[in-house]
Amino acid sequence: MLAEHVLPSFSATYAFQQFPDARPETLLTASMGQDGTHCLLITCTTGGLDVRAAGTAEEPYVGLGADGVLVGQDVGGGCLCRTQEGVDDVIIEAGEVLPEEWVFAGCTPGFVGEKRVLVVVAEEQWAEEGTHLLLDAHTLTPLAEVDYPETSGVCAVPLGDGTWLTADGETVLRWSSA
Repeated sequence: MLAEHVLPSFSATYAFQQFPDARPETLLTASMGQDGTHCLLITCTTGGLDVRAAGTAEEPYVGLGADGVLVGQDVGGGCLCRTQEGVDDVIIEAGEVLPEEWVFAGCTPGFVGEKRVLVVVAEEQWAEEGTHLLLDAHTLTPLAEVDYPETSGVCAVPLGDGTWLTADGETVLRWSSA
């Protein structure tokens, strides 16, 4: 073992994400269901691990873009936030850009590429099915609804290279908007 750091959550679903531009930080998310999510930026240093919080348990950062851009979704699905060091935050409320009573669902917004963010929206945060939208990566305004040949779930994993993954039963599918 080269280094160790005790995490603030002991029971969670953990996921590592790497920035697409090979930044030295890695984002670790510890999803604790309706109790929120801890997000930690981890950097390996000569002295061990540098671990610092990113976002809050109620508004975790869950999508990584180039140049250190982070996109977060609040736990209730009421808003999205785009943040980047040295740049003003962009925040959009679900009620301003989505049909009435809809929220951002699935807790998996992310960067499809440098120009687009993929989000899932539904009538409730914990819905089993949702509608996938592509947003402008800078303003977070909706650009298009993704039209799939079959029903999509709420899990969509943007890969940052212009593609994303969805799951259909026991099958993983890779998609592109081009």
